[in-house]
Amino acid sequence: MQFHQQDTSSFLAIDIYTDVVFSVLKFYPDNEKSTKYSLLLKVLTVMVGFITKDANERKSTFNPKPYFRIFNNILNRLNTVNSVILDADFHVYVLAGLAQSFHALQPAKVPEFSFAWLELVTLTDFMPKLLNQDNHQGWPYFKCLVIDVLRYMEPILRGGEVTEPVHVLYNYTRRMLLVLSHDFPEFICCYRSSLYDIIPPHCIELRNIILSTVPHNMRTPI
Repeated sequence: MQFHQQDTSSFLAIDIYTDVVFSVLKFYPDNEKSTKYSLLLKVLTVMVGFITKDANERKSTFNPKPYFRIFNNILNRLNTVNSVILDADFHVYVLAGLAQSFHALQPAKVPEFSFAWLELVTLTDFMPKLLNQDNHQGWPYFKCLVIDVLRYMEPILRGGEVTEPVHVLYNYTRRMLLVLSHDFPEFICCYRSSLYDIIPPHCIELRNIILSTVPHNMRTPI
């Protein structure tokens, strides 16, 4: 499920589109930062609508790779040109805008996009950047995304029959929780009850990850 390992020659038009968007943002007057942010949000809103429409129409023939590429490009460009188009205050707002876009594309609403979605929300250009914002500003947004995938998985896992696609999605979800537990244990601890209650009782492994997480500054009993 490595969507980022793609033939770059196949997405030249997408890469050019991203370059155009960020060129416009880059050369906007510095005193119109709110307009830059609004413009980027409009781009994201159009993308969400188009992805949803395309997935609903194509169903099993839906191809998520071009859309993954656009989001991945946006995240890459945000981190490489952050000092040019965004100050520190605006960075969290842009990441929040992306988080809201991902929430709108959650697996329960656009299941055809679920594998690409889960890889996007765990990218190093997104998850750590959002969770490391000052004063935990990004935590509520990422909590929403974690709950999105757990709620989508809950009725499937409760049913008992695990198909190969569900197994892959489960493994990716488990990996995400393990990374959060290791790198951002305070996040897990903060929302422990909310996350734990969604996981079916027989998913002992996932529940144990949530229950066994302790903050970095707390020593576990020997």
